[in-house]
Amino acid sequence: MKFMPYVAACLPLALCTAAHAQPAASCAGKFVGTWVHHGIGGQTNTSNLHADGRALCSDNTNCVQGTWTCAGNVLTYDNGMYKTDYTLQGNGTMTARGGIVVTRVGAAPKQAREPAGSNSTGACGGLLTQEKQDNGARSGNVRERSYVVCQKFENKCGYPVSFAVKSNKVRIKLSATVQPGKMEKICATSEDETLQYLGWKQTL
Repeated sequence: MKFMPYVAACLPLALCTAAHAQPAASCAGKFVGTWVHHGIGGQTNTSNLHADGRALCSDNTNCVQGTWTCAGNVLTYDNGMYKTDYTLQGNGTMTARGGIVVTRVGAAPKQAREPAGSNSTGACGGLLTQEKQDNGARSGNVRERSYVVCQKFENKCGYPVSFAVKSNKVRIKLSATVQPGKMEKICATSEDETLQYLGWKQTL
């Protein structure tokens, strides 16, 4: 990711990156790709972040190859001497201490979605189930017990996601945003309404 003035790059590269943890699947997709690092004092370099945790530096003679991991919107880069945290911002750039700004080259990879109709897991391993819920319908002063289907969705990712369902009663898709570590649900409005799960995606 970054360079170290007057420090030679590790050679061979295999010795520098042999032992490192692979970035978590829940956040790796936000960081994998090519980035331009605008460092302190106007120095720049290009970094290629690989899904296996390698961070390969180029375009600067003082580059030091390293590794990276992530948690939520924070990427931690390790050059073998010290670690630096980079925070992903809403505009798609990363920032770090000392005014460092890192910009992506090209489009970000698409976040993985579950296949349409999947009804076993939610975002990043969260639970995804349908259940019937008492909708508390009333007829005059008499409460009539009525049950409707609800699609529950638990988000175990480190970032907000939205999930969508299709109803047999309306033409538009119904969706809801789920914050990290939270659960949301979309419920039908009548007993004869069904919901089909369509998938989920990351939201900003």
